[in-house]
Amino acid sequence: MPLPMSMSLAASLPPLQTGVPPHCGMCQSRQLSALGHRDFGDSCNDHFSGMRQFPVHGVAVPYHRCTACGFIFTAAFDAWAPEDFKAHIYNDDYVRADPPFPLARPVRNSQMVASLWWRARGRSKVLDYGGGNGVFARQLCALGLECQSTDAFHGGERPAPGTVFDLVTCFEVIEHVPHAEQAAWFAGMVEYLAPQGTLLLGIELVDAQTRQDDWYIAPRNGHVSLHSSQSLQRLAATQGLHVHHINPEFHLLRRAAAGDWMTA
Repeated sequence: MPLPMSMSLAASLPPLQTGVPPHCGMCQSRQLSALGHRDFGDSCNDHFSGMRQFPVHGVAVPYHRCTACGFIFTAAFDAWAPEDFKAHIYNDDYVRADPPFPLARPVRNSQMVASLWWRARGRSKVLDYGGGNGVFARQLCALGLECQSTDAFHGGERPAPGTVFDLVTCFEVIEHVPHAEQAAWFAGMVEYLAPQGTLLLGIELVDAQTRQDDWYIAPRNGHVSLHSSQSLQRLAATQGLHVHHINPEFHLLRRAAAGDWMTA
């Protein structure tokens, strides 16, 4: 059964913007359609656990779809400061929305990357961009690959300007970046990518069949920007990168002149 509505939690939230944005942040198209609303307390783990993890807040978060490039996003949190996200989303309860976040996912991903790039041991540097608590980087180092982690919310200093890496990994991060900040955030990540380097991006893609009740559209997880294949291609192109979809969850990005996909 759903948990009872929590009016006190709703009252504690900073104001949300409910108006329709003027255009799509990915392609600048004004062809936006209303996808629908999700309650602020909706989380991805509601789907996997089979039950609500947070009370119904009674706060409707509107999502929009760009009919030109397929990008799905909400502008509801555009006025929130980083401290607001830390207080109401990325707090001690976040693990209830995303149980694999602290350990299971970074361990799994480190094993995957170590197996794919095993020949690069000792001659390649890895940056985990948005690396959370640093588990992925520590695990990858233990498996023989030099790795550094940086994360705006969980710590880890940004590399010095001019530092580049042969492999930049970014797992389950881009969907947390507000739509208006996507281009600047992406450029900030790509500046650390070596000219012949590879960017390994982990994100679930949406498509024309994705509805507002899809499990991945989850405000309590901080999922505010959901890419389609087309919108991700557009974002990559702003930095001269091409996208190769390994599957709906993992994607390799490289420059056109970088040659073969794998660096190792």
